[in-house]
Amino acid sequence: MNSHKESVRKAVRRQRKQLEKENKRQMDEKILEQVLALPEIDQAELVYAYASTDGEVDTWGLIRRLWIKQIRVALPKVEGKELVFYIVDNFESLVSGSFGILEPEEGSLPALGISAPVITPGLAFSRKGERIGYGGGYYDRFFFKEPEHVRIGLAYPFQVQELDCVQQHDQRIHKIVTPEEVILGSGKQADNS
Repeated sequence: MNSHKESVRKAVRRQRKQLEKENKRQMDEKILEQVLALPEIDQAELVYAYASTDGEVDTWGLIRRLWIKQIRVALPKVEGKELVFYIVDNFESLVSGSFGILEPEEGSLPALGISAPVITPGLAFSRKGERIGYGGGYYDRFFFKEPEHVRIGLAYPFQVQELDCVQQHDQRIHKIVTPEEVILGSGKQADNS
């Protein structure tokens, strides 16, 4: 385990917990508006998202707005060591799954959006598109198998920082959306040279 990655994870979790509720709500709303304005989202028929939890940038409002715009939403389910995305058309079809995160219930329709944009969770991002996730490698494996997806990270300003601890298997993000800006990352696999 990379100790520098772990220290970044702990620091970001601590900062997220210290966010004042109203400040967080305002930043979440600004991020939501920026995400909805992205051409990849605005023109999408299907968006892969995730069920936000534990102080993450709120994705529930985004999911609602996508449904209002008649854009289908798929959420991940952990199956073994892999993520599999399933179509979700209401919040009642979610159940508590791996790590206590809400996921699609049994019998949900698998998502087959070959080029669907993926709203990607992360604890820290660099301006080059490097990402530190939660340490399970699920999204890295998913993007390695399905590299054609546009990867979009959502972040509070303190989550965007220089990262010198990415590894060869770490998959990069194409865009990072903060309350103030949309950062264009490289979206390529990490290059440690």
